Amino acid sequence: MAEPMTAGDASAHFLQSIDPEQARVERPDVEAFIAAYGADRPIGELAASDVAAYAKKFQDDGIEDAPQLEPVRAFLAYASRLAFTTTNLVPALHLGPDAGGARGDRAAADLGGEAFRMTVEGLANLERELETLKAERPRIADELRAAMADKDFRENAPLDAARDSQAHLEARIRDIEARLRHAVIIDPSQKDGRANVGSTVKLLNMQSDREQVFHLVSPNEVEPASGKISVESPVGAAVIDHRPGDEVTVDAPSGKMRFKVLDVTG
Repeated sequence: MAEPMTAGDASAHFLQSIDPEQARVERPDVEAFIAAYGADRPIGELAASDVAAYAKKFQDDGIEDAPQLEPVRAFLAYASRLAFTTTNLVPALHLGPDAGGARGDRAAADLGGEAFRMTVEGLANLERELETLKAERPRIADELRAAMADKDFRENAPLDAARDSQAHLEARIRDIEARLRHAVIIDPSQKDGRANVGSTVKLLNMQSDREQVFHLVSPNEVEPASGKISVESPVGAAVIDHRPGDEVTVDAPSGKMRFKVLDVTG
């Protein structure tokens, strides 16, 4: 059985997910919070009472809307989105919605906005792909340097190819990093019988009277041949948050289609 993630590991995960300069600024406040809780303690055991007790120290010192708590707010929101914690612990900080100006707005928006629903497996796959892509940077840099050694840039096919490779690599890295920043891990225990990422749904096509089974996944996990469809696809988007017995309308390319949700598992 895998060891539970520690608070220290969770904070490192968070700091690696944000801009390096932002991480440099926020690191001291996040690590102070982690040290107070215990870096070696499981992050899944972090409770609202722990968070409230930490925030209370600033309140007792007469510091209202302490800026030191804004990085903690962002970390807690991140931990909740990736299901490191069992619940969203941000409210336990008791910070006003406007605390910290723009920083407060950013942190408060971390649980909403451009949420990118995914499974734990999907998250791990993206992180592995990101690591592989970043490892490609030195090789492409070498190819660029070698191609640029040819001073005739007018017809330098190797240089053009190296530049294209670098552009595609960096674009994919940016895309994955954006998805990871907005990743939301869906906890099966909190679905309450509703369809979401990771669910298998059985649908009845009410026009053809034909049953179909789909497994809802994030866009990067799609495998049509295996019945894995994206939650952003027409069918996926239509059935999200619905229970057995619900009827939904799918805006398919061929027109509107009616389905009845027969079963939801997972």
